[in-house]
Amino acid sequence: METEGTARESAAAACTVLRLEGRDALGLLHRLSSASLADLAPGRARATLFCDFRGRMLHRAVAAVTGDGAVWLLRDDAPAPELAAYLDRHVFREDVRLADLSAGWSVGRVPARGVHPAPGTSHERDGIPLAAAAEPGFVLEVRGGAASGVAPAPALAEARRIRAGLPRHGHEIAGEFNPFEVGLAREVHLAKGCYTGQEALLRLVTYGSVRRRLALLEGGGAPPAVPADVTCGGASAGRVTSAAPWVTDWVALAVLTHQACEPGAALAVAGAGAVAAVRPFPLERPPGLP
Repeated sequence: METEGTARESAAAACTVLRLEGRDALGLLHRLSSASLADLAPGRARATLFCDFRGRMLHRAVAAVTGDGAVWLLRDDAPAPELAAYLDRHVFREDVRLADLSAGWSVGRVPARGVHPAPGTSHERDGIPLAAAAEPGFVLEVRGGAASGVAPAPALAEARRIRAGLPRHGHEIAGEFNPFEVGLAREVHLAKGCYTGQEALLRLVTYGSVRRRLALLEGGGAPPAVPADVTCGGASAGRVTSAAPWVTDWVALAVLTHQACEPGAALAVAGAGAVAAVRPFPLERPPGLP
């Protein structure tokens, strides 16, 4: 069984620790990503998304500002080079210097405890953000040591993530989904000014065009291999994006049509059979709306 210490030591082998400095660093991230970051002060942390012109997700990271004015981008579930290259392509005359420090650090997501920073804040030492609280109930911890060779999060940690409805790169955070479909409306500010994908995301909300939502599924037996198709009464209803064992059964995250989330819906997962229970996560209102 996984212990608290095991969870704390478990950091994803592919993690991101990027440091941006220069007078335009925070402004660059504010105009490129979905969250409002212009007011992010030292000791604060906030999750943000980088989308394409359709509002589909490319990257997600936690931004934290340290006392020396540097801005850090942290994530425990994806390597740094692609995000670093994305940022570098958008630096023209700005005073921004980007350093990829991922090789010397590991990042792990752990349940929030009393010793951790309060939600929306971070702890630092010697200019390094050692803990950032930007997700409900969880904290990203940054630890010294090469990330390569660190074991991936065990099944119990994955099941906890799934039950909390926290998206993960390559699973829920993918180019086929927009933030509203995977429970990340809180990380999309619709009135802070233009950024890539802002117009598409605003239209989705204005015209009520979000047709799918994130849901927790439970079933018996072995968890399905992901991705897996979900049907409702024999018709296509969505896709399982993450799955893990839980006690004697399995839990999964799925992006489903609204109809498939209604009480009494008869759902089945390819390779796993009938779904015992479905619980859609609450729909959230993105900030910035009148």
